[in-house]
Amino acid sequence: MKKLGLALGGGGLRGLAHIGILQVLEDNNIPPTMISGTSVGSIIAALYASGMSAYQMEEEVIKLKPHDYLDYNISGLIRHFIVYFFPAINNNVDGIIKGKRLEKTICRLTEGRDLRDSKIPLAIIACDIDSGREIIFCSQPINLQDKDVLLIEDARLSQAVRASTAIPAVFIPYCLQGMQLVDGGVRSMVPVTVQKLLGAEYVLAINLGQEVYDQAVEGVPQIINRTISILAYETSATEQKIYADMAIYPQVGEVKLHELHRAPEIIRIGRRVMKKRINELKEALFA
Repeated sequence: MKKLGLALGGGGLRGLAHIGILQVLEDNNIPPTMISGTSVGSIIAALYASGMSAYQMEEEVIKLKPHDYLDYNISGLIRHFIVYFFPAINNNVDGIIKGKRLEKTICRLTEGRDLRDSKIPLAIIACDIDSGREIIFCSQPINLQDKDVLLIEDARLSQAVRASTAIPAVFIPYCLQGMQLVDGGVRSMVPVTVQKLLGAEYVLAINLGQEVYDQAVEGVPQIINRTISILAYETSATEQKIYADMAIYPQVGEVKLHELHRAPEIIRIGRRVMKKRINELKEALFA
């Protein structure tokens, strides 16, 4: 069988569809040889690379509550509004959600493992918002040709995930090695290019962005998330066309950050879309 590289794209809680896709691959004895992830895709990729099966992921996700990953920056917002009454006070708010609970939850689920502890080659994408550089958290050395890309091999899985999921202006940027790291979707929403650097012979891309926006957004987090999604998926299209051998588009629709109760439904959507293409994938891998 060809070495299968699985690239899991970003897209908020829609990314729970990745779990259903992995379940179908497991059911058909097609384990990814290497895995990469951006934003929510980084969460699933990190859990899988840490040794957790897709069915175990579903069990863990169903146990979670929104407060396990949403810690609102209330004090920061209050201080921000005080500035309107006392302009002399210098107080900037970098995000609505702190991200500490998310990092803690991922650390618990991955048992505090480092990148180097990954069971299979893993790459997680983030971006340094100050310099614009793409940051690749990787479990192994890779040959980078682009000087604007920085490789990080020494970090916890939870740190890589926290950085990759920091949606600009929604989550506070993650500070690491003097950088302010934000959502990897700013640079690579569906991380397929890095799969070739990892040695993949066949790249399966899971793109959560091909959808009809039939629901109006509400509030700052949704407006920002929708804007980034539109821009990021557009810029990632060329990368995917060049490097992905197969692309799958789970049609999940709009999901809010707190709608974790929809997890079983979203996972089923991932299962259905993968089942429709599984025979095509088998033929390609064993050709």
